[in-house]
Amino acid sequence: MSSPSESVGMWKDWKEWGTLLLQTNEAYPEIGLLTLNRPDKLNSISTAMMEDLHRCLDFLNHAFDCRVVVVRGSGKLFCSGVDLTTRPEGEQALDWAQFPDTVKTSWQIQHELSSVIAKLRRIPQPVITAVHRAAVGAGMAIANASDIVVASQGTRFINAFIKIGFSGADCGSSYFLPRILGFHRSAELLYSGRDLSAEEAHDWGYVNFLVEKDEDVVPRAVEFAAEYMLTRSPLGLRLTKEALNFNMDAGGPEEAIKLEDRNQVLCGQSEDALEGVTAFFEKRRPEYGSR
Repeated sequence: MSSPSESVGMWKDWKEWGTLLLQTNEAYPEIGLLTLNRPDKLNSISTAMMEDLHRCLDFLNHAFDCRVVVVRGSGKLFCSGVDLTTRPEGEQALDWAQFPDTVKTSWQIQHELSSVIAKLRRIPQPVITAVHRAAVGAGMAIANASDIVVASQGTRFINAFIKIGFSGADCGSSYFLPRILGFHRSAELLYSGRDLSAEEAHDWGYVNFLVEKDEDVVPRAVEFAAEYMLTRSPLGLRLTKEALNFNMDAGGPEEAIKLEDRNQVLCGQSEDALEGVTAFFEKRRPEYGSR
C-alpha cells in the first residue's frame, strides 16, 4: 500500500444537510465521506444533527452506488458527544421533540439519538470511522457501531455518560463493547468512563489502524477501502455486513451457517461472481462497477 500521506483524490460535494456534508471521492467515487460538520461546537450532536443523521442514513440505505462510507469530524476533533449547551427549543422546532411533558421530550430525544446508532448498522455500506483527537460519549458510540476504526496517535475514546450522572450504558455501548473487547475490559470502561487512548485501543483490538497524524485518518481509511473493499463484489460486501449483523447473536453455528449458505447462493447467481471468477483466472483486478 501507499503511504496515507499521499493523495487519495479530491472530494466532490454530493449531498448536504444543515450539520452534515456527504461527499464522494473523485478517484474512488464508490466511497462516500460523511463529515460531522459543527466545528464551532466540536461536532457535538444537537437535535438538529440527530435529524440530519437520520435523513442522511435513510438516503444511504438506498444509495447503492456508494459502497463504503467513511465518517469523520470537521475541525479540532471527531465528536465531543451530545450537545449539552444548546436546548432543543433553541433550535429549529422539530415535531418529534415538542412535548409539554419534559420526561416525554427527554425520552424522544434519547430514542432519536440511539436510533441513529441502529441505522448505522442497518445501512448496507460498511462504515469506517476516521477519528482524530477525541470521540466522546455518542461520538464513541458511532465508533463502536462502525465496522472499522482508524485513529491518529494521541486520540482518546471516552465513554463519558457515567461521568455526568447517567448510566455508562448508552447508545448501544453495553451491546457493542463486550463483543469487541470482552466483558472485563468493557466493564472497566463502562463503569469508569476513563479515557481510552488510541494506542491502548489499538492494542485491545478496538482500533484497526493507528496513524501518526490527524490528517492521515481519512486517507488511511480511503486507502484500505480502495485496496480491499472496492475490489470485492458489491453484493458480496453488502451480504457480508448483513451476516455479521445477524450472526453476532446467532443461536449457534447451524443458524449462522444457514444464513451464510443463503448468501453464497445469492452471490453465486450474480454477475459479480462471474466477473470475480473470470478476473481470478485472467490474473487481473475485477471490474465490478459501482453497483
